[in-house]
Amino acid sequence: MIKKTALVLLLSSSLIYAQQITPGNYQARNETELVEFEFVLPPKAYDFNTSDLLVKWHVIMFDLLEQSTGYTPNVAGRSLAYVNLAAYESMLPGHPEYQSLSGQIQEYKRPEDYDVGEEYFNDATAVNNAIFSMVDKMFATAPYVWMEKVWAFKDSVNGVLESQLDLVTYQKSKNYGLAIADLIYDYSKTDGGHQSYIRSYDMNYLLPACEACFEIHRQADVENTGPLHPQWINNRTFVAENNTDFGIKPKVTFSKYPESPFYKMANEVYEESKTVNPGNKKYVIANFWDDAAGFTYTAPGHSFALLTMVMRNRTISLAEATEIYARLGIAVNDAIICSWKGKYKHNLIRPVAYINRYIDSAWEPKLLTPPFPEFPSGHSVQSAAMAEVLTATVGDNQEITDYSKFWVGEPRKFNSFWEAADEVSISRLYGGIHYRDALDQGQDMGRLVGKNVLEHLKFRAD
Repeated sequence: MIKKTALVLLLSSSLIYAQQITPGNYQARNETELVEFEFVLPPKAYDFNTSDLLVKWHVIMFDLLEQSTGYTPNVAGRSLAYVNLAAYESMLPGHPEYQSLSGQIQEYKRPEDYDVGEEYFNDATAVNNAIFSMVDKMFATAPYVWMEKVWAFKDSVNGVLESQLDLVTYQKSKNYGLAIADLIYDYSKTDGGHQSYIRSYDMNYLLPACEACFEIHRQADVENTGPLHPQWINNRTFVAENNTDFGIKPKVTFSKYPESPFYKMANEVYEESKTVNPGNKKYVIANFWDDAAGFTYTAPGHSFALLTMVMRNRTISLAEATEIYARLGIAVNDAIICSWKGKYKHNLIRPVAYINRYIDSAWEPKLLTPPFPEFPSGHSVQSAAMAEVLTATVGDNQEITDYSKFWVGEPRKFNSFWEAADEVSISRLYGGIHYRDALDQGQDMGRLVGKNVLEHLKFRAD
């Protein structure tokens, strides 16, 4: 419930405009709605030949992530990565200062036929149609009413761009974007995660049985009978150097004895939970970064939302924006794979199971415990990878106002991507679903993933 006067930002196909509302006069609309508190963003006219095009497409995809069945964090991160890879590759003919990622990311070879040159080419038209085609393919379970928005936005942008171009340039660019989408989609089919939205839980996977081993918390996950994506560990990373868990393992050895370091680490979660109560800051933080599949953008989507909120206020060239979004997608996708390698390698018990067994049988965490092993924290890994990449490409000391969770409370404000990532990480302790070791070492893993993306991929031509 909105408890105070708020600002609803209504996103149309061409601009954002503001309307002051109160709880009494608020009504839902057909347009995507975002709610802000205590500050006003000025109206903005969108220029689809710039980064604005990616901003608008991501706002649409955030809705799809919320509304589409099977879009777990793993599936969401993978989908956003491939969509943005296609966007980047589709703009290349118009920008010889950039180069393809062919031969740089694993198993991706771009045929020479795609090197069509700058003549009669418009990057925005190619990008618009490449993103549309990828979204149409990747979000197969999206409700029809939401896919209507996808088609309508694509058509509206095409209409604007077609009016600005000669027929040959428009048609060539449109066809090129669609061809790149087909190329990238075919590439995506071979990574191990194709159509993974169809079945999230593996009912045939046998969880290891031991005192220290993860077990599914049935009160939270009565809808499934297996763990989430246990085979994700075999998915192909984009960067070869990220096909690893980096040798990161729990620093605290399992023990059930009260004087042991592990017991004390679990007891920290237990005692911390007593300070997390409705209305206080820790409670708000825990829920703000919950990012559970089915009603949020998911954690990878939330990372993309941070970038999108910055890009909404900082218009840059379309080419530069596709590079930044592509880097982020690659980093987040690889981060999830790395974290899953750690999770199903160590199969560490979750706090709820340990605390119920050895400390307090009636205790419940503030957040639902997800159905996969504890170490490392996936939120910590992917948000650290996000912060590493975006700090290098967008900048440090970047003011961010995150209004993506208006139903939780006021928007959260950060002075850098790392400040946001640190809050993402500690939120999992507040929520009662991770030990501190999983957070700290999860961030270490995410940093390494991000560094590899920055060091091993060359987007700019020599």
